[in-house]
Amino acid sequence: MLKRASIFILAFLIFFSFLNLSEAAECKEIENLDAYTDQELKEIFDACSLEIEQGKQILNEKKKETASISRDIAILQAQINKTKAQIRARNIQIYRLKNSIATQAEKIKQLEEEITKAKKTLADLLQTKARFDDYSLIEVFFMRPKISDFFDDLNNYSAIELNLNKNLDEFVKLKNEAEEQKSELAERTAREQELKAQKEQEVVLVNSKKLERSILLSKAKKEQEKYEKLIAEKEAIKAKIRNRIFKVASGEKISFGDALSLIEPFEKALRIDAAFLLAVLFQESGYKGKIGGNIGQCKYNQPNPHGTAKNGYQVMSKSQQSAFLKIMKGIGKDPAQTPVSCPIPSDGAYGGAMGPAQFMPTTWLAVRNAAAKILGKSPESLSPFSNQDAFIASGVYLRDLYYSKGCRDYANKYAHIAPRKTLQERCAASKYYAGGAWWKYRFKYGESVVRRANKFRADIATLRE
Repeated sequence: MLKRASIFILAFLIFFSFLNLSEAAECKEIENLDAYTDQELKEIFDACSLEIEQGKQILNEKKKETASISRDIAILQAQINKTKAQIRARNIQIYRLKNSIATQAEKIKQLEEEITKAKKTLADLLQTKARFDDYSLIEVFFMRPKISDFFDDLNNYSAIELNLNKNLDEFVKLKNEAEEQKSELAERTAREQELKAQKEQEVVLVNSKKLERSILLSKAKKEQEKYEKLIAEKEAIKAKIRNRIFKVASGEKISFGDALSLIEPFEKALRIDAAFLLAVLFQESGYKGKIGGNIGQCKYNQPNPHGTAKNGYQVMSKSQQSAFLKIMKGIGKDPAQTPVSCPIPSDGAYGGAMGPAQFMPTTWLAVRNAAAKILGKSPESLSPFSNQDAFIASGVYLRDLYYSKGCRDYANKYAHIAPRKTLQERCAASKYYAGGAWWKYRFKYGESVVRRANKFRADIATLRE
């Protein structure tokens, strides 16, 4: 009773805690991750973790309760099986006793017939003997040539009468014994039937107990399923937060975990954090959560929508086009049909960035040899439109920027303000985005990447748990 009370109290407290979490720390379904800050997502993630842990405590108690009831049912079923076996044994014994009673009844019937025959024979004999008694001595003398013959006949009748009386007595005795045995068998049959009835009643009672426990088991299982569902829902929310979805330039969806799996095997060769690389790729999206979300709308040689007709500007600058055509030839793509990024007026006059990592053609040619070596491919076959190829090439480019003299000097100069790793990542990310104009974007872009990388490191730690 105390155990059940403790389970109820625990359940009440947990449900109460679910209702009284602060608004900022409620484990709730999330439709749009981008509508929340990283801190808000972390609070929701932590709230889910707490509620899952509390739910698991109740679930464990429910599992113990279910196991206990299941054991009770198994014991009752074993008892039912044993009692039913005893009933079957009683049925066999009753069947055998009834057969024995039938045998005794047949024996009694035969003895009664023998007694009837013996009585008739004795009666006939006595009638004959009585006729001898009615003769006078003179009549007897004239009936038999010798008087001794008469007496011999009389003696024979007497001997037969005596034997008949003995046989009759024996038949009566055997009949009485058979009737006693039949009566005893009938009593034993009645006792067996009574014991059988008791066992049948016992089965009814045990079945009733089993039914009660089965009803409790059904309720306990439903409770268990309820908490399993609750935990699964909250785990799904956690997974959604930590496994956020990226969309690459082609519109293909790739999860955070899948993107990580493309980079992790090469993390050591790249000598930079997978979290830092993912943060740059995510930052490069800049458009509705897509990595390279601003590409796929333009062709390299179409008129630049932000230029003028008379200056003949195209989407991709002439200085990039020869590199682009070389890349397209190597990977077997039609340059005229392959989408590239459109120009963004605030970032420059031209577009032409390729794939999910937004590589400009000349930059791609500068890093693809090193990336191909890490991946074990030929440089020509490396594609800026392949997720893994583009991600690893981005890693190579970031590595070169991270360990560049300019970023190392920046870290040395401002080491009193922030950790060297933070400063070098801020510098590398800014150079990845703005090249020589990186200083202008070191906080607007670089620091944003650093903060996101730190968040991704926490996500990666969670994925590796």
